[in-house]
Amino acid sequence: MKMAAITASPPGRIDYYAQSLCPNTTTSATFKRVTGETLPGFPSQYEGERVWTGSKWLDPNLEKSYIVQIDKDDLLEVENALRHFQGLNVPPGLLSRDTFPLPKGLSHRLRKVSQDCYNGRGFAIVRGISPDRFTDEENVLVFGGISSYIAPTRGFQDVHRELVTCHVLSEDMRPGSKEQNLRPAFTNGRLAFHTDVGDILALHTLGVSDTGGETMIASACQIYNEMAESRHDLIQELAQNWAFFHSQDYYTDGTPLLTNAPGDKLVFQFSRLPITGFRSQGANPTLPPPSEKRLEAMAKVEELAWKHAFPLPREPGDMAYINNLCLMHARSAFDVDEEGNPLPSKRHLVKLMLQDPELAWELPQHLGWYLERVYGPNQEDGGRTEKWQLSVKDESLPDGRIWAGSGALSNG
Repeated sequence: MKMAAITASPPGRIDYYAQSLCPNTTTSATFKRVTGETLPGFPSQYEGERVWTGSKWLDPNLEKSYIVQIDKDDLLEVENALRHFQGLNVPPGLLSRDTFPLPKGLSHRLRKVSQDCYNGRGFAIVRGISPDRFTDEENVLVFGGISSYIAPTRGFQDVHRELVTCHVLSEDMRPGSKEQNLRPAFTNGRLAFHTDVGDILALHTLGVSDTGGETMIASACQIYNEMAESRHDLIQELAQNWAFFHSQDYYTDGTPLLTNAPGDKLVFQFSRLPITGFRSQGANPTLPPPSEKRLEAMAKVEELAWKHAFPLPREPGDMAYINNLCLMHARSAFDVDEEGNPLPSKRHLVKLMLQDPELAWELPQHLGWYLERVYGPNQEDGGRTEKWQLSVKDESLPDGRIWAGSGALSNG
């Protein structure tokens, strides 16, 4: 399938889509084997369930291990919980296990999703919620209610630290899109592998594209292990301070992309967007020009991530939960014509960034700003209020719809 059309980068600009980011990274064959000692405080190789290749999960016999199926009885309980919450006449920010009550059996199965994300393979899918059963607003409430059993703390997703929901839709064909400085997530184009900002990335599929649009995930532990065997110099580069946060609001000195949290838990936070920019929006102007070694490391991460990627199965209503600390994610291009130009698309995901205080990893001090920004209070009195967008429809706007992801904090 052809990629969606993109605007060519000006001379000297690094292309977001490019697999070759510098003269010495034209093909994987140019990567020279460089071995060395293990990074201080890191194991020589990571082990356990978080180390996997995508080919493993292509076995259809393993689907039951990572898909939680919502059956007819469960669906009735979910609908009863929704009606209970609606009857309380309270804002969505009060969605919780208490206000969205589910029976113990289903609650237990949903709690296991959190275990799988934090302590197991790193991902799971809840399947069986048909979007046609509910209104647009109710679908988002159901997503929030079910998610409260998996990881009850919701993260802010906008630069103002108010919004906890993000609607992921393509804006490529909307009038005025060129003036919006779109990020890749809100186009029909491919997304490079990256992480967002938070513990668990949750995606609720409300609409599926006709072609393409698969959410791809890859094990950062697998990528680390392979690089540690042959390109230790690039591992050392990734352990230096980088700015992986596309917003202007980040610590100037940057943050190491690689962290070994207590218990030998690899935390890998990465995005090429701050360094490459996208379309008319250049790279973060406060960043120094990247070295050739840094560009090489970026290219190698992208190569290995696609090599070991797993395309998540998707059906309308699927809720995917992905450990954002140790798994990277990307997306294939979707709904494009023969020339690669974007077409109208039904693809529509709702995103939450979650944390489970009971299972959350102990992170080092240099990531304290990360936790505070996403999950900390946003009120002067130390309180926390949430803003929800339950639908993209807004009759007060000229075309009847909000700009998806407007103000969103995203690395993709």
